[in-house]
Amino acid sequence: MQNFRYFLFFMLLGLAAGCTSIDVINEPVPEILEADKVCIIVHDDTRETFKTTLKEWLIEQGVSPDIYPQDTSEDVCEWTLKYEGRWSWIVALYLADAKITAYHDGDEAGRAWLNVGKWDGYKWEDGKGRIYKLMDMLSGKADQYKLNVPDKKSK
Repeated sequence: MQNFRYFLFFMLLGLAAGCTSIDVINEPVPEILEADKVCIIVHDDTRETFKTTLKEWLIEQGVSPDIYPQDTSEDVCEWTLKYEGRWSWIVALYLADAKITAYHDGDEAGRAWLNVGKWDGYKWEDGKGRIYKLMDMLSGKADQYKLNVPDKKSK
């Protein structure tokens, strides 16, 4: 019976640890910043905020965004972005999963994906900021997903 309690304790601890993590996939493609135009293929089941933020980020980089419907092929432009986002609700709305994939001439060239654990303390980070960080990673401007950790002031 004692062994079963230890087993149960460690199983619960392992499950809790898995739910408090942020999983990130980063395969950058810095060449996308050299494009004059990047096409964005809309994901109909994702909130409008995602598309708007991608457009805004591209414009800030000097790249012209062009929007296409969900059923468009990835080879519609030299550079194309496809995205998918899932918002969740636990006390407040937050961007739980985000995927941005870059295509060059129809072939996958890079991706930046994020999956936030259910009980992670950073889950309420602003969705727009989260998308900006992913685009910075995808474009090679950042090499990792930076968490907003408050600075500890020395006494």
